[in-house]
Amino acid sequence: MKNLFPLIALLVFLGFHLSIYFFFFKQIIKVRIPLLVLKYFIVFNFLGVVLYFTARYFMDFPQSLYFLVSLSIGVSFVLFVVMLLYQCLSLLLKLISALFPKFSKERRGFFQNALNITSGIFALGYLGAGLIEGRLQPRIESLRIPLKNFKGRISAVQISDLHIGGLIEENVVRGIVQQINALNPDFIVLTGDIVDAEISRVSKAIEEISKLKAPLGIYFVLGNHEYFHGIEPLMKALKTLKIVVLENACVQIQKGESRLNLAGVYDLFGRRIGALEPNLDKALEKRNPNYPLVLLAHQPKFALEVEESHNVDLILSGHTHGGQIFPFRFLVKLEQPYLAGLYQHSKTTQIYVNRGTGFWGPPMRILARAEISHFEFVEL
Repeated sequence: MKNLFPLIALLVFLGFHLSIYFFFFKQIIKVRIPLLVLKYFIVFNFLGVVLYFTARYFMDFPQSLYFLVSLSIGVSFVLFVVMLLYQCLSLLLKLISALFPKFSKERRGFFQNALNITSGIFALGYLGAGLIEGRLQPRIESLRIPLKNFKGRISAVQISDLHIGGLIEENVVRGIVQQINALNPDFIVLTGDIVDAEISRVSKAIEEISKLKAPLGIYFVLGNHEYFHGIEPLMKALKTLKIVVLENACVQIQKGESRLNLAGVYDLFGRRIGALEPNLDKALEKRNPNYPLVLLAHQPKFALEVEESHNVDLILSGHTHGGQIFPFRFLVKLEQPYLAGLYQHSKTTQIYVNRGTGFWGPPMRILARAEISHFEFVEL
């Protein structure tokens, strides 16, 4: 499975690059030499994508080289989006010309040239904005959530999709740990894709994770990316750090008179490989029916398996990255029912989707700032 994911991703990116060349570069550049330069550029950018996946999943690269090849992923996304926008606007221009025959050839040429130039400027600005937002410190999103059959107050912090490995290393993790500890949460939940590399390659970053402080514990559930890098060594390492791995299991959280059930399930990806599959009924076996229940499930679409009879008060998920690079949020919505923030899933169940605390691929985000979720659970 570790080898299959990069192969599928590379095929997708190959399609991106072919589309960019034939439906963007070749249509806006008619002079042979500049077009040849862009042709070589697109070839080298795709090679950068190949090197990115090689570094991500198979061998270590120097950090500076890894940063450069990761930019190839961002350039691919940006140019693909600009290509789609360019095609839409070109189609609109052709439609106007067809509907209004008196629209002169000179005017059509002027607007087409303006579109070509604007598309190039927009692509550069789009890439720059993404790099700036991607490097910003995660935003603290604070929410006060009333729970049924709950007394008092308990605070919690959720992080998700940190993707330790590659560009997310110990210095980045250290800053995030400091942000979390400053909030003084009663307990902390890690909702998957926290580690995206073999555990032996990210030992220093994992040491920083061990510095998280929460008197009522730190709890973790698997995300899909953890399945790519050897789950057993990862879970063993986390348990050594006294992080509770919820494997289709439930525990009780208690602070004075405040009590709640905290359950967690394996990720849906387990069903693809026939191992470590999510089982909600098993996860709820040891719940206390007198307390509200918070469920950790990496992918928001797991909520579709949660029925009112399960009496789940709140689901905490991640996975979507909030789309990470606009407008890919619309593609994410085709796969996941919830994108980011708090939703009312059913009469009895709410779901909160964290936008991700790190990033996947390039160090870029556009209209999807990284976040640390800070909850205050109170009486309904």
